[in-house]
Amino acid sequence: MAGMLSFSKTIFKIVIFISCLFLWPATSSGLEEIRTPGKGVITSPSLNVRSGPDRNQSVIQILHKGDEVQVLSYHGEWVKISCQEKTGYIRNRERYVHIEHSSESPQEAEKDIEAQKVIEAEKAVEAKKAVEAKKAIEAEKAIEAEKAIEAEKAIEAEKAIEAEKAIEAERKIEAERKVHEVKEKSKDIDLKIRKHETQIQNFSNEETSIINGLDDQELALNRINTQVRKIRSDLSSLDEKVRKITSDSIKLQQQIRVTEEYIAKRISALYKLNLIGPMHILASADSVYDFIYRKFAMERILEYDDQVLARHKENKKKLAMVLGDLDNQKKEKVILESDLSKQVQIMTQKRSRKKDLLKDIQNKKTLELAAIDSLKQAAQALDQTILSLHVEPRKKTTRKPKSPFNEFKGLLKMPVKGKIISFFGPYQEGKYKVLNYRSGIEIKAERGEPIQAVHSGIVLYSGWFKSYGNMMIIDHGEHYYTLYAHAEELFKSKGDYVEAEEVIATVGDTASMTGSNLYFEVRHRGEPMNPLSWLGDS
Repeated sequence: MAGMLSFSKTIFKIVIFISCLFLWPATSSGLEEIRTPGKGVITSPSLNVRSGPDRNQSVIQILHKGDEVQVLSYHGEWVKISCQEKTGYIRNRERYVHIEHSSESPQEAEKDIEAQKVIEAEKAVEAKKAVEAKKAIEAEKAIEAEKAIEAEKAIEAEKAIEAEKAIEAERKIEAERKVHEVKEKSKDIDLKIRKHETQIQNFSNEETSIINGLDDQELALNRINTQVRKIRSDLSSLDEKVRKITSDSIKLQQQIRVTEEYIAKRISALYKLNLIGPMHILASADSVYDFIYRKFAMERILEYDDQVLARHKENKKKLAMVLGDLDNQKKEKVILESDLSKQVQIMTQKRSRKKDLLKDIQNKKTLELAAIDSLKQAAQALDQTILSLHVEPRKKTTRKPKSPFNEFKGLLKMPVKGKIISFFGPYQEGKYKVLNYRSGIEIKAERGEPIQAVHSGIVLYSGWFKSYGNMMIIDHGEHYYTLYAHAEELFKSKGDYVEAEEVIATVGDTASMTGSNLYFEVRHRGEPMNPLSWLGDS
């Protein structure tokens, strides 16, 4: 019996043990869920509060060390908390948060939490009401302050209007005084301007004479330059002739030397033949045929010798003529070189004279023009002052020249390689500030640079033109013309047909006051047009 009881106890213990094994996880989980909520203190320097019990959930709040939280429930390694009216999840680890568990039952703790939430909600409502009341008070104060500011602004505006009226009255009085003063000054300046203009007129008359002299110098310089080019061309041709004559004389001397060597040998042979005797040679023939053959051979040799001697005499005579011609050509070259040196010297003197005339023109009017320009600027400034006090300035209008469209506009190539230094239209002289109008453009280029026709056409004019130097005008049809001036040398004559991009001249400085350059114009029915509108981007 006792054995049966022991066996039964053993069976009962085994059943209880197995039941505990099956019930343990559920019991553990239940205990975890019913752990008593309480308060916690953040122990980490910075802790993320997430929207769910997972590290992949979004962060809704960041807590710092020392912050207090209300523990609501436990979820595995996570705990649900409430802080600053926000609810979220944090990791339940001691290094993140220290939780103080309450001794109350779960139900009581839940009630306390609900009660705490009600109290916090009431406090939030009261705080919201207090904030709204404070805002209302501040709004009333702001309205009152704004009314006070508006009133102060109105008073200041009235004061400013009164002050502005007073200032305007003072300005009007001052303006009238200034108008009177500037009118008086303007009268004095006008008198001085007329005096200086009289002096300038005297200089202008002298300047006209100097410019006419400069044009004469340019024309003479161009003629000398043409003669120099011709002499240089003749010298070049003469050098070629001298080289050919020298080559011919060398060949003749070689032929004479070879002939003389042959003649020396033949003289030696004839001397030996005379010693033996010609009959001895003929008598030693073996037959009549051999005798006749030897006689014929001797006659042929002597005949050839005569021809060699005659040719030798002719070559010597020709050599003497060639050497004489060479001597004459060298003498002619010496004369041409001497003439070239004289012409270059004359040209240098003419160029020096041209520079002196240019310098004269540049310096004659400088002081008087500077004085009158200063006075005119003062007069203009005074006029502007009067206009600003009484009259509004008028708008200026610029009338542009008419220019019809055509298929070559904007496509033409530059007539010469260089840099544009002066542009089309009105301009002021840099030194004298005299208003002028330029009907074309100036392209700076090296002397001798080839000038090309921008389009095909017929040459209407090719020659010297006062103040333009060597100039060429090409008719391109439909009353369109192009003009090329200050050229060194012109390659086409009036009536010649030229192709587009054909070289028609070279760059020079004839009648130019700015050195070597090309002056280029485009005209339609005689009216100048802006060349830049016709030239391409190149």
